[in-house]
Amino acid sequence: MVERETIDRRLAKLEELLRRLRRLAGTDRDTYLGSPELQAQAERWLHLASECCIDLAHHLIAARGWRTPNTYREAFEVLASEGVLSAKLAQAMVAWAGLRNVLVHLCLDVDHEAVFGFLTQDLDQLEHFSVAVQRAADGE
Repeated sequence: MVERETIDRRLAKLEELLRRLRRLAGTDRDTYLGSPELQAQAERWLHLASECCIDLAHHLIAARGWRTPNTYREAFEVLASEGVLSAKLAQAMVAWAGLRNVLVHLCLDVDHEAVFGFLTQDLDQLEHFSVAVQRAADGE
C-alpha cells in the first residue's frame, strides 16, 4: 500500500528543489562556470532532487509489489514496464540516476558544463516524473 505521507513529503521536497533549481538555471553560463559557489549549490540541489525521485520510485515499487530493482537506474525501468513512466521519461530518469552517481561518487571529476546542461535543459523531466508518480499514487 502506498503511504501517502511518504509520497507527499518527497513530492513537496522535489517541488521545493525544482523552484530553487529553476531560479539558479537563470544564471548565465559564464557566470555559472566561473563560480564554484553556484556550482556547489546546483550540484547539491540536483543531487537531492534525484534522490527524491529515486526514493519515490522505490517506494512505489515496494508498495505495489513490483519486481525489485537491483540499481537506481533499474528502478525507473521497472516503473516504465509497469506503465507509470513512458519509455522516453524512464530513459531520462536513468540519466538522472547517472548524474546522482557522478555527484555522489566522482566529486573530483564533475563536468560542470554537463551539470549546467541538466540545470538549464532537463528540469522539466523531474516535473514530468513528479506528475507521473502523483498519478500512480492516486490510482490506488
